[in-house]
Amino acid sequence: MSDIQLEAGASRPKRVIHTLYKSLVHLQTTLLAVLLVLVTLQILARLIPFMPHMLWTEEIARFVLIWMIFLGAAIGVRENTHFTVSLVQEPDSKIGAGIWELLIALGVFVFAAIFSYRGYKYAMGMFWDISDIAQISMFWVGSAIPVFGLLALIFILESVVSQIKKMRA
Repeated sequence: MSDIQLEAGASRPKRVIHTLYKSLVHLQTTLLAVLLVLVTLQILARLIPFMPHMLWTEEIARFVLIWMIFLGAAIGVRENTHFTVSLVQEPDSKIGAGIWELLIALGVFVFAAIFSYRGYKYAMGMFWDISDIAQISMFWVGSAIPVFGLLALIFILESVVSQIKKMRA
C-alpha cells in the first residue's frame, strides 16, 4: 500500500479522514496476521497427530477474509488504486481532465452508495442468523459490506473536494 502523507496545515476534516485511513491500514495488517495464524493452526492440526482439529478456525478465517476484502477495497478507493478501464481518450486540458476525474468519482460514488444501502439491508437480514460452528451472529460478517460503502463514500467525497480545489487553482 502506498503511504499517503498529510500535508502540513491540513484542515480538521482532512486530518480526521487521514487518521481513519491510517487506522484502516493498521486494522488490515492486524486482520492479515490473524488470518495467517488461523490458517497456520489449520495446517498444523492436519500435520501433527496429537494436535486437536479446530473446526472454528476455518469459519473465522473465512469471516476475517471477507472483512479484509471490503476494508482493502475502501483503502483502494482512498489511494485511488481501484481498477479503471479507459474506453475513451482522456482530455488533454487541465479542466477537461478535472471534469473527467469528477465523472469517474461520480461513478464510484454511486457504486459506494448502492453498497451502503443494499449492504445495510443485507446485514440487517442476517441479524438473527448464527454461524454454525463459531456461533457468531452473521450480522458481523454481513456488516462488512455497508462499512465498505460508507468508508468509500467518505474517501470519494474527500477526493472530489481535492479535485475541485485543484481545478480552481
